[in-house]
Amino acid sequence: MLYGKDKLKKLEFLTEFYHNYGLYKFDDKIYIFDQKLAQTAINKLEKGAENYLEDSPLKDTFLGSSSKSPETRRAIAAIFRKSSIEEKCTSMTKCVRKMKNAGLNVVNITEWSLCLALDIVGHVLLQLDFYALDGQQKKILECMMTILHRCYALGEITPNSMEFKKANEDFDKLTSKVLENALNVEDLPNVEKRLVKKLHEACGFEQAKDNMKLFLMAGTETTASTIPVVIYLLSKYPDVQEELRQEADELIDSVRKDPTVQLPKIESMMKEVLRLYPIAPFISRQNEHPVTIGNIHLDQHSDIIVFTWGIHRSKYSWDNSKEFLPFRHLNQSKSSGNLFIPFGAGSRVCIGQHLAWLELRLAIGILLNKFIFKEIKETPDLKIECDWAHAVVHPDKDMLFKLVPRSD
Repeated sequence: MLYGKDKLKKLEFLTEFYHNYGLYKFDDKIYIFDQKLAQTAINKLEKGAENYLEDSPLKDTFLGSSSKSPETRRAIAAIFRKSSIEEKCTSMTKCVRKMKNAGLNVVNITEWSLCLALDIVGHVLLQLDFYALDGQQKKILECMMTILHRCYALGEITPNSMEFKKANEDFDKLTSKVLENALNVEDLPNVEKRLVKKLHEACGFEQAKDNMKLFLMAGTETTASTIPVVIYLLSKYPDVQEELRQEADELIDSVRKDPTVQLPKIESMMKEVLRLYPIAPFISRQNEHPVTIGNIHLDQHSDIIVFTWGIHRSKYSWDNSKEFLPFRHLNQSKSSGNLFIPFGAGSRVCIGQHLAWLELRLAIGILLNKFIFKEIKETPDLKIECDWAHAVVHPDKDMLFKLVPRSD
């Protein structure tokens, strides 16, 4: 009655209501939010994503498929190593700087972020320029928006609708073309073989194409969901924005040359955004056999949800848990005892976390250096919707702002 169809708010309420138990059952799923139980479940139980992705374009990827190919996983793991991602810093910086020319009057930051993220995925993972592929960038984004946003998050259409089926078919054809183009690009001398060729050699064209869908979707969704939230919050708190801008002005040139250079205040702010609005709001797990975690016995095939959203926003773990306190993470002692898992944890931590983190650091740092973010009458209030199939949250509307170019 209180929260209507807003399932995320219902679950947040239940997490506080059942705090002393550390878990509860809702819609035949067991939601775990006790920190010790959550860590045990993450590490001890099998991933459960395949049970959510039956109608998704990602069902046959290494994320959604129950079959496990060591060759495919090794090929994917190699490109996502922290050192490999940091080597691509120059490509990421060029992508952000190319996009910075968007700062005229009203800017749709949601669209801007999607284009930026897809551009980075193309250059960093595939060595392709989507802008040069005969308008395929726009077509790919339209398909992804239909599938991920209109269907899974907003519920405007269903996986059985003609619109969804057409978007899915078009996305499959476009991904095939992208893969063919990527395979035809010659590797540079003395440079490690590219991801697409490793994938193609490991699992063949069809499986390589399916896993590319994951890179295109997951690789854009994190950035495209986070950057609009960051700009919304910094527009709400102009004093914070200015303090972060001073750090960006001082350090951004050093970061461009060396991606390991720290941006302490900006990174603290980013952690706080991912605490308050964790882009992956839950982690799904399954157990094939009866199992006990802590003092909780689970029957076989229990549907387990480690509820990251509730863990991050718990008033029992975090001071002023629902408030945006951008510098709380500068003092590690205040948060070190709390479970902070925006990219998951353990052996099954998000394989793309280093790409996402570096991408966000560079994008926010460069944008702060080049623009002042301002709310305008077209800026909607921030309301979060959840894609329960792919475990992603994002603003329910396109986020519009004014980006005022700074004088050099």
